[in-house]
Order: sequence, then structure tokens, then C-alpha cells
Amino acid sequence: MSQEPLLPYGSPSVLSGIAENFAFHSSPESFITARSLAFQKAHPQLANSRIPIRAKVLNRDVAVISSYDHVCQILCDETIALRLSSSQAYDELMAPFFPPPNLLLLDPPEQWERKNAWTERIATINKNIQPLVHDSVLDHFRSIQSGSTVDIYECMKSLSWHILLSLFIQRDHDEKSGDHKEIETLHEDLLRGQFSLFPVSINTRFWRSPRSKGLKARQNLQSILGDKVAHGKCPFAFDEPEEGRDIANHLLLFTSSLAAKGLASLLTAVLLNLFFFKEGGSLLSTKIQTLEDPGQRSNYIQSMISETERLSPPVVGIMRQTTQAVVLRSKEESVPPTLIPKSWDLWLYFVGAGRDPAAFGETADDFVPSRYYSAASSQHDGLAFGAGAKSCLGKDVIRMIVLAVVETCLGQSHGANSNNSSANTVIGLHAEGGELPAGVQGWLGWQPKVKPEEWARDIKQLPTQRPRKPIMVVVQHQSAS
Repeated sequence: MSQEPLLPYGSPSVLSGIAENFAFHSSPESFITARSLAFQKAHPQLANSRIPIRAKVLNRDVAVISSYDHVCQILCDETIALRLSSSQAYDELMAPFFPPPNLLLLDPPEQWERKNAWTERIATINKNIQPLVHDSVLDHFRSIQSGSTVDIYECMKSLSWHILLSLFIQRDHDEKSGDHKEIETLHEDLLRGQFSLFPVSINTRFWRSPRSKGLKARQNLQSILGDKVAHGKCPFAFDEPEEGRDIANHLLLFTSSLAAKGLASLLTAVLLNLFFFKEGGSLLSTKIQTLEDPGQRSNYIQSMISETERLSPPVVGIMRQTTQAVVLRSKEESVPPTLIPKSWDLWLYFVGAGRDPAAFGETADDFVPSRYYSAASSQHDGLAFGAGAKSCLGKDVIRMIVLAVVETCLGQSHGANSNNSSANTVIGLHAEGGELPAGVQGWLGWQPKVKPEEWARDIKQLPTQRPRKPIMVVVQHQSAS
């Protein structure tokens, strides 16, 4: 007998909503875990169920979704997708900083049509990615003296800016170049304005709010990027002026600080796994290099990257807003369906959904680098790039970049200058100090059941995930044999 759908668990007040807003921005993982524990205490018979949790943020009703099945229903079920809006959910956070029309803020069915055109555009740059990334990685690490100590996240952020700007603006990265550095600085101002907890634009003679600075940065970036497009300084061709404006709008997204930090987050997690995680007593980098068959090496690297995406997605989640009431089905007979009323916000928490035991079994919280090694693997995909028709347009580009970074570090040549002996360099990273903090190990999946307070202490989750304190590593490079 079917059960009547119920509202998400919880009944926060308007006053508690203020506290919840700051709690979520401080640590989404701690925020959601605390509410899940409260639910489990109140309903011990449903302790293993990842039912949606209700919150009140900025006086809005929010359903926090951390079940893998529920996230997939929301993103992949067309009947549900047509009852949701990205544009309304992101109206205040994104629209003022990334002017429409752009794919991020479009809703189905218009978004589906425009995405097809952009998928074709993006495919034209795929052939350039491996050689560009290979040469960028070698140039980047050769600028660091072998034996030097660096903060791995900051190192990856610098590399990410290098790669993204070179790929989408067709220009070699030059730290001394004024206009190139200006793009980075303006994007940082834009991001601070976008994620400011003071969402008001104030511009006085003596002081400007972060939001006001961010909006001004967006105007300047639109001018710079529009000029780049007009003068053929981007890889996308166009015939009509409207197409050129569309390309400039999307370049604002592709070269954004959020994109650079997201790529840096994923690269940081991948390289920590590659050079510091031990399986069977051997470092992953050593294990991969001992595989003689190139196909096996490539498959293992891609499996390791997929597992990193699952456990450590750069962006903790995404938002939707219901334009009509939505009912989320339950796979468990003892758990009723969940009713999400019209005009509620849905926060899809990828970190939790990617570790859902119902989808990933007893090792859901563990880093298993070979999880996706078999081509016939029945494992569910991670959610780092979303799912369904509105999955991230750049997911294939980012995956190609990350794969090329790993292969380059391991001495596999793909660059424009790869025939030169100087191009065959192996990059190594070695630990500086003791073990990684517990929260960082939890983020990577090395240490299961990390306490929420340890995660909050050691991992910064917004706007992208990264260690709160520098993780110092020693960089070494040597000629490949």
C-alpha cells in the first residue's frame, strides 16, 4: 500500500534561519550532518535513510538532498526537471554576475536546444587540450626549483589559471602581463561579490560593498572579453554579432574564478591521491608506473580520477527551485515519498550523495582507486559534474585536462615539444611534515567516519572545496628514463 508523501524533515523558524544561513556557509558538511543526526535521534527506525532535510536560509524554505537516488531523480527524470528552475534558484547569486542568456541559467527545454550548439563548439577545442596541458604543466613546474616546498592548492590554482586562459583566450600565460593579470584580479572581485554574505550593492565616495565591486568587475570583464572575441582571440568562430555576444557571455563563465578554483580543487585532490595514498604498501604513482601495458595505465588513472570526483567534488552541490510541487519517490517501503512544495529551493548536496551507501555499498566512504577500473563496472557515476541533460558542459574538457596533468607528471609525453628530450620530465610531489589533517583525509576518503567538526576545521567548502590550511609538498622533477 502506497504512503502519502510527507514534507522534508524539520520545521525551522525565521529566527533560526539566520543562524542556519551562517552555519551552512561555514561548513555545509557539518550543517547537513548535524541535521541528519537530529533526524536519526528523533526517528531511530529510519536511521539509515537519507531523507531530505528542511532548512530555512535567507527566509526561504530549503530541502537539502543528500540521497544519490533523489539527486538522480531531480537531475535525470524529465518529468521532474520540467517542474524545476535553475534561473530562479540562481537569480540573486548568479544572474547579476553572469548575464543571460547562458547555459547555466537557462531552463529546459530552451537549455537543451542551446546546449547542443555549445557541445559542438566545445568539441572543436578537444584536440588542443593534451599538448597545451602537457607544455603548461612542464613550464609551470620547471619554474619551481626542484626541492622547493609549495602549497599544493595554490600551486594548482596558478596552473589552472594558466591552462584555462590559454585554452579559451589563446594566449600564453605571462605573470608579468598587465591585461592577463587584470582578468584574474577582476574575476576574484566578481567572485567575492557573488558570494558575499552582504548581498547589497553600495557604492559611496569612501566605501564600496563587495557586491558593488563584483558588479563593476563584471562590466570590465565583459568589455575585455568582448574585445578578445571581436579580435579572434578565442577558439570559437562566429558569423553574426549575436553569436559573438553569446560567446563572450560564456567566456565569462569558462574563465571565471569559480572555474579556476574548481579545477584547482580537483587537481589538488587527484595529485594528493596520486602521490600520497598507499595501496598495498605502494604509492599509487609507483603502482601505475609499474603497469607495463599503456591501456592498463590509462584505465587505472581514469578510474582513480573518477573515484576522486565521486568523493571530492570541487563544488559541493547545486540548486534548483520548484515551479510546481514535486514528489520524490522512495526506494524503501518503510520510508514515505517526499513532497517538495512549489517555490521551495532544492539544494543537491553532491558530497553526501556521492557517499550514499545505498548506491556505493559498504565502501561508500572509502577511496578505492580501482573502483571504476573495469570497463564493465556497474558502479554508479559520481556527481562532480551533475547528471542528466543539465550536466556540466565542460565536464569532458576538465576530465581531459586532469588526465593530461596526471600523465604529464608521470612522464608521458603529449606536448607540442614532446619529441625533445627536455620535454620528457617526471614530476614528483613528496610530503612535508606528518600526516594530513583528519578532515583532509576524510575529504579524500582515506579516513572514513571523520567527525563533522574535523571536516569543518580542515576543509573549506565554499565556493569550492579545498584544505583550509596550506598542505605543503616538496616538488621534484627529473628526466624520464
